[in-house]
Amino acid sequence: MLSPERALQIVLDQAYLLEPVELRLLDSRGMTLAEEIVSDMDIPPFDNSAMDGFAIRSPDTLGASLHNPVRLKVLEEDLPAGHTTQKSLMPGYAFQIMTGAPIPAGADAVIPVEDVEMRNEEIWISRPYKTHTNIRDRGEEVWAGEVVLTQGKTIYPADIGLLASLGRSKVAVIRKAKVAVIATGDELIDIEENLQPGLIRDSNSYSLTAQIAEAGAIPQRVGIVADQRELVRQALERSLMECDIVLTSGGVSVGKYDLVKEVVEELGAELKFWKVSQKPGKPLAFWTYGQKLVFGLPGNPVAVMFCFERYVRPLILKMMGRGEIFRPTVKAALAHDLKIKTERTQFMRVIVGRKGEVLWASSTGAQGSGILRSMSLANGIATIPPQKEIWKQGELVEVMLIREIEERPERLPPA
Repeated sequence: MLSPERALQIVLDQAYLLEPVELRLLDSRGMTLAEEIVSDMDIPPFDNSAMDGFAIRSPDTLGASLHNPVRLKVLEEDLPAGHTTQKSLMPGYAFQIMTGAPIPAGADAVIPVEDVEMRNEEIWISRPYKTHTNIRDRGEEVWAGEVVLTQGKTIYPADIGLLASLGRSKVAVIRKAKVAVIATGDELIDIEENLQPGLIRDSNSYSLTAQIAEAGAIPQRVGIVADQRELVRQALERSLMECDIVLTSGGVSVGKYDLVKEVVEELGAELKFWKVSQKPGKPLAFWTYGQKLVFGLPGNPVAVMFCFERYVRPLILKMMGRGEIFRPTVKAALAHDLKIKTERTQFMRVIVGRKGEVLWASSTGAQGSGILRSMSLANGIATIPPQKEIWKQGELVEVMLIREIEERPERLPPA
C-alpha cells in the first residue's frame, strides 16, 4: 500500500490550472487573480485634505505663538469634498475645507478645525505649520503605471476596494472548480425520508457538499445512487461530462456490491492508486479520465471527510490557483497516553487547546470511522506515525487544524 505522503503527491501531480473567466467585481472575492492589474491613474488623483479644517499658506504662520497668534481671514467660499474652486489662496487668507476636498491653488497645508480659534470671520493660529501638513499628496497610494495587484493573488475585500477605486467593474480570475458528489449504496435514504429497518440516512453527500463549498469550489450533489451497475455508470458519465472532479462515497472496497471501482475503469479511467496505508480511509482510490479526476472515497462518514481534507481539498485549491493549499499545522502535546496499532499511519480527531504557553491535543473520544460526532467535535487531525505503539502524555504530535484553536481552558479535556 502507498504511504499517505506518496498518495498525496500523486494526487497533486495531476493538478492543472483551471482556465480564467471574467467576473463582476463583487463576484471575485476569494478567487485567484488571472491578470496583472496596472493602475492607469494616480490614487489619489489630486492633492486633498486629510481632515476637516482650514487650507492655508504655511509661510503665513511663521512666528505664530500662543502670545502672538497669526490672524487669517476666512473666505466666504468653503470647500466640501467633491467640489473645487477656481480661486487661488492669497496671503493672509484661508479656505474652510473638508476631508477629501482638493487643495486649492496657493495653499500648502491644512490646519485642523480644533487647532484654531474662530473669532468673527477670522481664525487665530498659535503655532507655525510646515508645508504639506495634513495633505494627502496626489499618487501617495498608487502611481499611474504601477503594478498594484499581481497575477495569482487571492482577492480579498481590500483588493476589491482597490479595484473599485481604479474603476474596474470586472476582473479576470481562475474559475471555480466544479465537483460532483455521488453517494452509492442500497442502504441509503435521503434525510427527509423515514427510517426503515436496515436503512441509514445519507450524510456523506451533505458533508462533502459543505466541504467543497467551504474550499471555494462549486458542488454538484448528484444524490444517492443504488448499487446497480447501470445506475452507477449513468451517474458517473453525467458527472464526468459536467464537472472537473468527481467524488464517490462507498463502492470501492472488495464487497459483492462495491461497483464503483469496476465501473470507473470500464469507462476508461486510469487507476493511479487504490488503498493507502492510513486509518481512517484505507480503501481510497484515485483515477484520471483525461483531464477529469475521480476519487473513490470510502463509505464511512469520518473516512469520507478526512480523505477530502487531506487529498481533495488541496487538489481543488491548487487547480484554482491558490498559493496556500494546505491547512495550517501545529505541534501539540498529547493530553493523555496513547496506544495504537503500528502497521498504518493513524489520523486521530483531536481538540487542540491552549493552556498557558502549551498547545495540548486531546482525543475527541472513540475513533471509529463511522463516528461522525468525533469529527464534529474536532478542531484538528493529529498524525500518529506507525513507528511505535505507545505514546506518552506530553509527547509532541503534528496536528492539521481544521478550525480555530480552543482558547477557553475550562472547555478543554483535562491534560
